[in-house]
Amino acid sequence: MIANRSALALLSLVTNRKQVAMLCLAQCMLLSLCALAEEATIISFDPPGSRQTIPLSINAGGSVTGYYSDGIAIHGFLRTPDGSFIAFDGPDATATYAWSINSAGWIAGYFYARQMSHGFLRAPDGRFIAFDPPGSTGTTPQSINSAGMVTGYYSGAHGTLHGFLRDADGAITSFDPGSSTSTRPSSINSAGEITGFYVDSAQLYHGFVRAPDGAFTTFVARPGQNTQPASINSAGEVTGTYGPSNSSQAFLRTADGIITTFAPKHSTSVVPCSVNDAGRITGFYVDPRGNLHGFVRSRDGAVAIFGPPSVTFIFPFSINDSGEITGYYQASVFTTSHGFLLSP
Repeated sequence: MIANRSALALLSLVTNRKQVAMLCLAQCMLLSLCALAEEATIISFDPPGSRQTIPLSINAGGSVTGYYSDGIAIHGFLRTPDGSFIAFDGPDATATYAWSINSAGWIAGYFYARQMSHGFLRAPDGRFIAFDPPGSTGTTPQSINSAGMVTGYYSGAHGTLHGFLRDADGAITSFDPGSSTSTRPSSINSAGEITGFYVDSAQLYHGFVRAPDGAFTTFVARPGQNTQPASINSAGEVTGTYGPSNSSQAFLRTADGIITTFAPKHSTSVVPCSVNDAGRITGFYVDPRGNLHGFVRSRDGAVAIFGPPSVTFIFPFSINDSGEITGYYQASVFTTSHGFLLSP
């Protein structure tokens, strides 16, 4: 599952409230959790040469994908379960963003070449397939499922964003809910159900679930509140945020449409990023001091908090069905980002 990357934008909203907490953390250092009921560890990692590491997705086998900067360019990476790294780039790319990895090891993302973004698939054997929906002036894949189906969005005429579904055979279908002026899918599950959000003419954000037959179900978590789904699991459960972006709250929507809101104690803003097939949700929240903490919410509603000591930013983005979590952290706003892998 993959997260809604509006989570990345929240960093700029909270940095002005940060207190300086300098801490030198070595690459691949073993870190202990602040709080989790079960035994767990966090391993810090960076691809060789990385100055900034952003892991975004973890698959069932524990392989992680994301991107990193070496100070010159942005590259995609694959971290295998044994801890080794493979870096890769799109053809003639100035930047490559690996966004989602499925259980077979196929990676979806996008790359920039000649000032335009193009979608890509990277096969487990390293083959690279570039693609764009017809009429696209910029393609941004967000999620790939176990069948190799990819969803995301692209920019069409006049810069309008449209959703797309790319089947495993390469056929591409464009889609928009009926009243959409801008459509942004975020996640696709094993059945081919897609979730995301769209913007209406009044600039209100609505959540949607698109069924495999193309039918849409639209919803808002609370009337009149912007709703931005981030992730959908195989049971059709959807998690995401609602409300203002600088004080967002969290929701879980069941397949039959029941919506539950939730928040860790002492949180001022909550951003769930991923839900696995066991119904466990990971993400982060902001406390009254402006610090960010990782959380895991179980299906019964219990919330456990985690994060390395003295680290003031942590962004958990993806959780697999074994409960392994990946994302990145920073000691403070003045330090670089490092990837992490939490193993329960």
